[in-house]
Parts: sequence; C-alpha cells; structure tokens
Amino acid sequence: MTAAERRIVGFTSVAHGLNHAVELVYGAVLFVIAVEFDVRLALLGAVANASALAYAVMALPAGQAADRLGSKRMVSISMGGAGAAALLAAASPNVTVLAIALVIMGLLGGLYHPAGLSLITRGVRQRARALGIHGAGGNIGTALAPLIAGGLAGIWSWRASFVFFAIIAITVAAVTYRSNVGEPDPDAVRSSKPPSPTLLVPLALMFVINAGFGFIFRGLTTFLPLHLSTNLGFEIAGFEPVVVGGAFATFALLFGVAGQYLGGELGERVRRHRLLLPLATLTIPALLLMASSTGWLLLAAAAIFVFFNFMAQPTAVAMISDFAAEQSHGRVYGLTSLTGFGIGSFAGISGGLIADSAGVEWVFVMLAGAALVITVTAAAVFAWQEFGRTPDR
Repeated sequence: MTAAERRIVGFTSVAHGLNHAVELVYGAVLFVIAVEFDVRLALLGAVANASALAYAVMALPAGQAADRLGSKRMVSISMGGAGAAALLAAASPNVTVLAIALVIMGLLGGLYHPAGLSLITRGVRQRARALGIHGAGGNIGTALAPLIAGGLAGIWSWRASFVFFAIIAITVAAVTYRSNVGEPDPDAVRSSKPPSPTLLVPLALMFVINAGFGFIFRGLTTFLPLHLSTNLGFEIAGFEPVVVGGAFATFALLFGVAGQYLGGELGERVRRHRLLLPLATLTIPALLLMASSTGWLLLAAAAIFVFFNFMAQPTAVAMISDFAAEQSHGRVYGLTSLTGFGIGSFAGISGGLIADSAGVEWVFVMLAGAALVITVTAAAVFAWQEFGRTPDR
C-alpha cells in the first residue's frame, strides 16, 4: 500500500472500532439497565431494535452524501454525533429517554459504514486486505466494549460506560476532522471489475448474505454478554455477573480480530467465492454448540464461531465492490448497510422475546438459522461464479 492508502486504512479502522464500541455499550449493560428500571428483556430488546433500525435508515442518505460531499467528512460527523447521543443516554432518567437517546445514536452512527467502506474501496487497490484491517479495527472496538462497559457498570454504574465512550468518540472526531487523510479521486482508482448488467444477479445475492451477517452481528453483540453471564458458571474474585459476562464476551470477540485480518489476506490470494462458502458453513455448528453448552465448552464455541464468522466478512464486503460500478460504491454500500442493519435490527426484538420465553441460549439457535440462509445463498454465488461467465475479481 502507498502512504496515502495506509492513512485511509488507519483512519477508517479507528473510526470503525469507535463506531461499534459506542453502539455496543447498551448490549454490555443490558442486564443492569433491566434491574435499575425494572423492565423486561423484551422491552429492552425492542429499544435495541429501534436503535438498530435508525442505524439502518441512515444508510441510503449516508451513501448519497459520501458520493457527493465526501466520505471523510461524513465519518467525522458520525463519530462526534454518536458520542453526543451517548452522553444523553448516560443522563437518561427512564427507559423512554434512554430509547430516544439510542435512536439518535443509531441515526448518527448509521452514517459511518457507507462512507467508510466507499472511502476504502475507491481509495485502496488491495480491497480485501484493506477491508480485513478495517474489519479488525471494528472487532477491536466490538471486543473491548463489553469488557470496558461491563467493568465500569460493575464498579460505578452503567451510565459511566456511556460517558467513557462518548468522550473518546467526540475527541477523536474533532481531531480527525482536520487530519491529512485525502479523498480519493474515483477516476484515478483502477476498478477491479468493469460495470456490467449481469453483475446485478450476484450483487443481489450478496445483499441477502449481507443481511444475514447483519442479523447475526446484532443478535451476537446484544445477547452474547448476557448468555455468557448466565450460562458460563464462572466466578471471578466476587465480581458481578455483568462484569464476568462482559470480560468473557471480550475474550471471544477478540478472535474476530484475527479472523478479519486473515480473511482479508486470503481474500487477496484465493478466489473470493471459493473462500466465502466454507467459512459460512462452519459457523452453523459453532452456533448450535453455543446454544447447547455451558462453561469452558461454551466459551470455546463462542470463540470458534466469532473467528469464522468475521473471517468471512472482508471477502463478502470486497465481493460487493467487485460486483458494483466504481462510481456508485457509496450508494451501493448505503443499500447494503440498509439491508444488513435494517434486517439485523430485528434480532434485537426477536432475540428478546425468545430469551424471555425460552431462555437466552435459544437466541443462538435462531442465529444458526440465519447462518444457514447465508450458506445457501453463498452456494448460489459459488454456482454463479463457477458456471457463469463473470469472474469474481
């Protein structure tokens, strides 16, 4: 990569980590909020659903803005705005105000992905590798959020968790707004695939795959800390269950960092459709094992699932840019974010209902069903690429 490409990757990786860290505080402190406000998990799942829907709704306008106004500007606005909304969440006196704050957080946080992804795919030639590093940055934020938020909630309060990440997001947004990351000229970046009407078929299939990943991501990040705190059975130095669940959720999610990086590297060396199918298939038994096990076996299953699930994602995201015209990447990633985060948002309310009625372990059986949909669709993309007339890169 050139120096300019490395700056783009570094900037977006930090922003990606903060984007997920801020939004995932809520899932990490879900149990504590339920106790303080004396509400059911189904209601808090509905709040998560509303925030995630707001996150998804912003995808299309964010994609348009990234194509017209600049990706870097939109990324900075997203970080700063989500941080300000997190401060409102910290000050919430009841569930209603908390829900409003989380919806605002979703609206502003939802500006990120179309802008960040289009900045990478138009400005960096080695797309899969760059997206793997970018994904690893997101996974670091995803992994650290439960540990830090759960720890702060156990030591002080869940409100301190929101304040901590809000301050970081606002500070980084202010600093990076004036950074020397340059906007790429789309005409100067060599497209890895020329536009073609026939690419609409695999692109539509990738939307389905992306929606499945979004559903799994939302369900995982919302309910994994609760699942671990409920079913691990570990006690650590007398810490509260929320702290233990957050700590071990961080341990499991850190495997996603290695998965994202390795997936990005392999995505530059292996034909991408041949990599996506086996990785998607491997997530199904791991999710079922998560649902049916306890203790160390549960923790191992969670780590295995996270590794393969996130290993598949740089390849999937790069394939979307492979199948789309270069000049429309912002809008295409806006549409994929809308489908991914929009459909993914329903993992919150459906998972909350399942957790209340049958137990949180059944949420992961539901997620295994989503992984099966991804696998079947990935098989269709594989067939298109192997027997169709268009290469995947």
